[in-house]
Amino acid sequence: MDSTLFQILAAVLGLILGSFASCAGHRLAHGGSLTSPARSFCPACGQTLSWRENIPLLGFLLQGGRCRFCAERIPLRYPLAEVASAGFALGAAAMFGPGWHFLAALGFGTLLLVLSLVDLEAYLLPDILTLPGAGAALLVSIFLPRLHTLGIGWRAALLGALAGGGGLWLLAWAYRRIRGEDGLGLGDAKLMLLVGALLGPAAVPLSLFAGAVLALPAGLLAAKGPDGDGLRTALPFGPFLCAGAAAYLLAGPQFLRWWLGAALP
Repeated sequence: MDSTLFQILAAVLGLILGSFASCAGHRLAHGGSLTSPARSFCPACGQTLSWRENIPLLGFLLQGGRCRFCAERIPLRYPLAEVASAGFALGAAAMFGPGWHFLAALGFGTLLLVLSLVDLEAYLLPDILTLPGAGAALLVSIFLPRLHTLGIGWRAALLGALAGGGGLWLLAWAYRRIRGEDGLGLGDAKLMLLVGALLGPAAVPLSLFAGAVLALPAGLLAAKGPDGDGLRTALPFGPFLCAGAAAYLLAGPQFLRWWLGAALP
């Protein structure tokens, strides 16, 4: 397949999956189902949307960012999720090329996006996504041949799952024992179980580090905002962990080579 055509198809597929992720994330955050109702609807007035309004990104632009029934502003999470998904798909296309590895990367990128959107709205990383996702990650690691960051083999997958899930569970347990309150939720541990099973043990500390770096400015802004409570301001950590994991999936080895090379005298 021509590389330019593949990149275009990847971007279009990314937009479609981003539209699905934004819809699925909103439904799950509010206790709904991925499949019911079958048609998309305006979250403000509940009106079922036409196929034109469901065109990823273009539907938002054609409506001027407002619902044509109730004139309520369409939340920016919808177009932003579609753009983020398209960007990830382009990166995956460049790294893996056409084939099963690209499809696996796109599937897990979409899963991470859905989890991020649910956590942003509901402060929740649902087991219905993280645990089957961890199982699927283990299967991908076992059965796909090694290419870039995917197909790492069962040993690395099990070590990664132990480091990710077990490490964060211990961290959450220790924090609760010391402070007497929850700092990290078990949902974060189950998310890192998934990440470790898919990408291996090296991805765990790098995803955590990237997540912490991304969360720091967001946490400071939230703490100083009108609803902030200083250092006790609640902030969902899942989206930042997902961003770190997605970055590692696409460019983890390159970053490690740069980092280790830069650290040498």
